Amino acid sequence: MSITKRQREIVEFLLEHPHEVTAGEIAIAVKVSTRTVHRELQMIEKWLEPLGMKLEKKSGTGVRIDPGSNDLAALHQQLELNEYVEFTPEERKLFMLCILLDEAEPVKLLALSSDLKVTVSTVSNDLDELEPRIRQAGLKLVRRRGYGVKINGSETAYRAAIAGLALEFLDESDLFGRQPEQGVSKVNQKLLSMIGHRDVLTVENALWQPDIDWLENIPERQYTKLLIQLSVALARIRKGFTVGRGTAQKTIHSSTLDMNVPEYMASRLCGVLSSQLGISFAKEEQSYLHKLLIETEQLIHSTRLLPVDDLVLLDMVRSLMDQMQERTGYAFQEDRLLREGLIAHMQPVMERIGGQQSIRNPLLQQIRKDYDSLFADVKKAVHIAWPDTDVPDEEIGFLVMHFGASIERLRVLKREIRAIIVCTSGIGSSRMLSSRLSKEIPEIRIIDSASWYEAARIPEEDYDLILSTVDLPMEPHQYYKVSPLLTADESERLRQYIQNTTLQREQGKYGDSKGSRKATDRNPDPAGLDATLIEIVRIIGKFQVFPLDNGRMGFYETAFAMCKVLQESGVLKDPEEIARLLEARESVGSQKIPDTSLALFHTRSDGIYRPSISLFQLSEPLLVTPDDPVGVTHILLMVGPGELSRESLEVLSEISALLLQDEMIMLLEKGIRDDLIHYLSRELVGFYRSKTEIGG
Repeated sequence: MSITKRQREIVEFLLEHPHEVTAGEIAIAVKVSTRTVHRELQMIEKWLEPLGMKLEKKSGTGVRIDPGSNDLAALHQQLELNEYVEFTPEERKLFMLCILLDEAEPVKLLALSSDLKVTVSTVSNDLDELEPRIRQAGLKLVRRRGYGVKINGSETAYRAAIAGLALEFLDESDLFGRQPEQGVSKVNQKLLSMIGHRDVLTVENALWQPDIDWLENIPERQYTKLLIQLSVALARIRKGFTVGRGTAQKTIHSSTLDMNVPEYMASRLCGVLSSQLGISFAKEEQSYLHKLLIETEQLIHSTRLLPVDDLVLLDMVRSLMDQMQERTGYAFQEDRLLREGLIAHMQPVMERIGGQQSIRNPLLQQIRKDYDSLFADVKKAVHIAWPDTDVPDEEIGFLVMHFGASIERLRVLKREIRAIIVCTSGIGSSRMLSSRLSKEIPEIRIIDSASWYEAARIPEEDYDLILSTVDLPMEPHQYYKVSPLLTADESERLRQYIQNTTLQREQGKYGDSKGSRKATDRNPDPAGLDATLIEIVRIIGKFQVFPLDNGRMGFYETAFAMCKVLQESGVLKDPEEIARLLEARESVGSQKIPDTSLALFHTRSDGIYRPSISLFQLSEPLLVTPDDPVGVTHILLMVGPGELSRESLEVLSEISALLLQDEMIMLLEKGIRDDLIHYLSRELVGFYRSKTEIGG
């Protein structure tokens, strides 16, 4: 097995540093990203294996070469003898695809085999593997004897394919961190050339026109995508590849024109780029750039209130967490960080799966090796939770990382557990169990060793848990049976029992009074409460439940009636304007919560004075269709001003995420205001505490 030039540089750096070095230090030395380093280390590990050596990785300290019983001098000698390869198989196929996308004329198989230093047969096999990907991009691979190989298709499809490759294979450090010739592989150099790397910063400066303020609200990945798309367009125009008249007209007319992106913005952008780069833009090219601006702006919906409002996505996340909780016993639904991480992660993933785009996970092999059992659990849970979605193993690997991190958080007991040990087989067993407990679960503090008769008479407030090595004549919830040896499996089950039974029982016993007592002990000064807590109090304090007679009303009339109620409550100015915004949002996609009669309607506008949430109980179902005869009978309406503080957005987003919980759905369907306020207060105070625990 051979290694690439970059892999050789990493090995040489590791040999120069016999002690552990971090991926970041390697990345700086070899001038690549840390993500690339992790990918290359996997290949290096395979290369070292036949030599009887391995990479030793220590969490928090770094990686080093472990020669085992071998002499490192042998590795130096192997490097001298080894000729590095120009491309890995994956890089070779990518380079071949770049060549074909960049050429206007057919390319001979012999020329490709010469450039790639492989046989014609290998080139042909690579083309077989590339063909499905090319077809998915809306392009066609043409192969004929005597003609060569060529990719055919529209110019817009060419540009989309090139931009897609850049987003998939290039890091931000490749785009913005260095010159193309500095520590960049030959494949990435080719790709950077195709996207017009030298023009990216010029495009970015030209893009920030005074009245394109919506750019500030674009997610980072969408912003990078827009920059790459614009740069690719410039690079293609420089090479003489232009958008055809018919295609441009068809494209622009098929888009929904947004008044936030008038045509003069694209025209002005072209003017700035033309003066700085000396490129002339035909009318069709201006229309193409206008389309890119429109598509990007539409992604953020200027009237959207919540960062995540896809209720189908929220339901998918809830279903997956439920399945994993059932399979593993971990209380995943209590881990807010897991929920937020999955929601943020799944949005772009579902777009890629829906568009049949490939998903790369360079850590997949290592994940399967380190988390074999969890990988199997996640794969089965995904199959049950999302039966109609074909999720590749690469994506399963990413999900495993989310759940693995959650398990590490959930395994940490939130406080010290006071335990009494009951052992009938002598003091030796008691000491053995105590020793195992201190090693496996250090959060457990043994406060006493007693007979079952003595333990049954100790006041319950003096301990949290009774551990016994034998069955006791006590209620099952009063004690937990373990062996004196406390195996690893028993330790894990005990930890879960404490999380799911001991701590939950204590919470139920004390209820809110315990939380109130802690708050009183702290004696907080109201003037010192931070903005998040103030927003929680403001929003929940003004929550109301309204019955609404919507007999014979359509969507707009119902929305107007709700907005009229909020106008009378001093929440908003013009009910007609806000009703139109709600109607426009519903036209984008249903806001009904799956498998319920509930819906979440929301919007933001300068005509709204303050953040507000209200529940409306309809007299007649809304949005009834043949496929959904139940329709919507309860609407949770969220509105907010055009400019909202980060704290307000976080609180409203947290409330919307509670729609993942069955208890929230049940309370909304009942519509009892006091019960809803009690539930929301409890959950949002928990959210606030979790923020303070992780530093906000």
